[in-house]
Amino acid sequence: MKIMFLDESGDHSLEKIDASYPIFALAGCIFDFEYYHSKVEPLFQSLKKKHFGNTAVILRSYDIRKQKGNFACLVDKQKREEFYKDLNVAMSGMEYSIIAGVINKTQLKSQYSVPANPYHLCFQFIMERAVMFLGSSGESLMFRIESRETHNDKILAQEYENFKKGTERFKAAEIEKKFADLSFNQKSQNIIGMQVADLVAYPIGRWGLDSEKGNKAFEIVRPKIHSKGGKILGYGFKLFP
Repeated sequence: MKIMFLDESGDHSLEKIDASYPIFALAGCIFDFEYYHSKVEPLFQSLKKKHFGNTAVILRSYDIRKQKGNFACLVDKQKREEFYKDLNVAMSGMEYSIIAGVINKTQLKSQYSVPANPYHLCFQFIMERAVMFLGSSGESLMFRIESRETHNDKILAQEYENFKKGTERFKAAEIEKKFADLSFNQKSQNIIGMQVADLVAYPIGRWGLDSEKGNKAFEIVRPKIHSKGGKILGYGFKLFP
């Protein structure tokens, strides 16, 4: 059994687009279920205890970058460097795979008269690639997604159910064997896997916006993106349009 945690960077709205970051990114981090509980959770609890004194701290990319709230202590250069060093070791040392989708919302609006919801587009891609990722392994996958209010959760759950009915590429019976279930979780639940997904989503979004710009955080997670022959685009990474 495998488990995928999904979180986003940016917002899916096409009404007001931030010109400096016209991106919606959705990242899914896939772990072996037993490995996640026996190794990943204790690893991050230990990291939190070491740097922040307790395990109740919720790792959030935005707050870490802006040194807000529990992360105000990172204004101290030495503390910041020590934390990032340990975090990078954890992110690069864990056994997990990433499947992600990135939508440039400005380009999406300019190319389509009635553009689809960026979140739904990314989720569709991730589900398709998840089927291919599992292949003939015989394993199934549980989806764990950060809740975005009841209305949005219901719509996304329907997208999931519609996909399971079959697509031009995958038969319903094939998908049914591979997809175990879907559930939504609040950030306040302090779920480590959701925090890992949050941490990878932003650097992935930044790389999708400008792959030529320096992006140290992306270089940490890039080896974890599902690939074939070292190629991530079209495999574990979808950039659209």
